[in-house]
Amino acid sequence: MDEESILFGLRNLFTLGNYQAVINEVSSQRGLYSPEAKVEAQTYLHRSYVAQAKYNLVINDVASDAEPPLRAVKLLASYLQAKKGLAATDSYVQEAQALLEEGANRLNALVQVLVATVYINDHQLEEALKVLHSREKKLECTALAVQVYLEMDRLDLARNEVSQCKIWGEDALLLQIMEAWVNLRVGGEKYQEGFYIFEELSQSGSAQTVKVLNGQAATQLSLGRYPEAEALLMEALAKNSDDADTLVNMIVCATLTSKTQDVIRRYVSQLREVAPLHPFLQELDLKSSLFDRAASRYALVESS
Repeated sequence: MDEESILFGLRNLFTLGNYQAVINEVSSQRGLYSPEAKVEAQTYLHRSYVAQAKYNLVINDVASDAEPPLRAVKLLASYLQAKKGLAATDSYVQEAQALLEEGANRLNALVQVLVATVYINDHQLEEALKVLHSREKKLECTALAVQVYLEMDRLDLARNEVSQCKIWGEDALLLQIMEAWVNLRVGGEKYQEGFYIFEELSQSGSAQTVKVLNGQAATQLSLGRYPEAEALLMEALAKNSDDADTLVNMIVCATLTSKTQDVIRRYVSQLREVAPLHPFLQELDLKSSLFDRAASRYALVESS
């Protein structure tokens, strides 16, 4: 098997969220000879460890004089480790920007994606888009830009990115997933199209991942098929009971299916344990605070 075929397989496994398969493949792979191919494979290996929240492993494993993509993964791991421990993260953001500005790193797709990911986690979406500015024919950069646009409620720009990507992306796996993301935001008949995309992805044995199961569950929830969504989320929890996305979707599903408050509270408590700074929790706490404030005003009016 040639190097590009090997790397193509690694990229697809990572896209599907099959991180352990990436680790296993890279650890046993002997078909990569060029320095560029080895660096890309090692980058996906360490990104997979980051996705598994094994931050210290990456921090200790990657040398300070490693190739730029590997140093970028190390910075992301350091940032996420600090954030998890509620420590200061500003220095890591600054280091990530400095790394981006070294040599030709601003044009290196792997470095761009990793530095942009640091900015996204730091809630600096505009800065992330600046990092991704040069993304022509760079699939992962385009996918990350689509996610940012959706986060910013710029559905028009997200759809435009997908349309442009179709010109050169052909039937790339990540392009299909981008299309499913946009379909879920468009709604209506597009929900069904999103469902078909994730359903097709799930047919592969290597695609039975928490990430794909959550994609399927999100489309089922959007279509009002709550029992089917719940079954998929239970399967995802069986694979990883601490996955934040699964827990968020379980909270939504439990609410829509009128589960008891005790059940919903347990999922919320579990999410607080594994991802205390998750945007869903921040939004939930904000809305709870606003509701309590409004309720207190109403109570004052009533008591007078």
